[in-house]
Amino acid sequence: MKKQVLIKDGAFLNMIVSAAETFKLETYGILLGYRTETGYTVEYAIPLVTPERSPYHIKPNPRREARIKELISSLQLGVEIIGDFHSHTQLKDVKALPIPSLDDIAGMEEGNVYIIIAINEKERDVEWQHNVDDSISGTLENFHLKMRAFEMRGKRQYRSLKVICPVATGIV
Repeated sequence: MKKQVLIKDGAFLNMIVSAAETFKLETYGILLGYRTETGYTVEYAIPLVTPERSPYHIKPNPRREARIKELISSLQLGVEIIGDFHSHTQLKDVKALPIPSLDDIAGMEEGNVYIIIAINEKERDVEWQHNVDDSISGTLENFHLKMRAFEMRGKRQYRSLKVICPVATGIV
């Protein structure tokens, strides 16, 4: 059975709003949840506002990110940091794709989940759905969003995970 990522309501909302709010620049945040036998459960997605942003990349502030990780750990919420999320944004007529770049792969570690949200200008309304590539996608206001999840397998190889998000698709 393919590993999956179950994304809870609030986490989904935070990720898509963060991607839309920073459209034309990448967004970035951390994922809180837990690992399961079948993959990961994302309870919370916390957008970070301090990374250096551009249309092509984000550069987290390691010192501030470490402080945030300490704060989350001290809250004892029963969740842990299980990975991160970021967006890829449309650049003029070039559509964004939710596929890890070489820089993305270099920053990925085994045992964590990585969610990439491709955000493009909407061409037509599309209901949220599961796709054959194990992603979910749909439209929201003026945007078309596609969300995929990945984990590392070895040094430079990654594999996709099946994204499950009942609030988006209504399907478990």
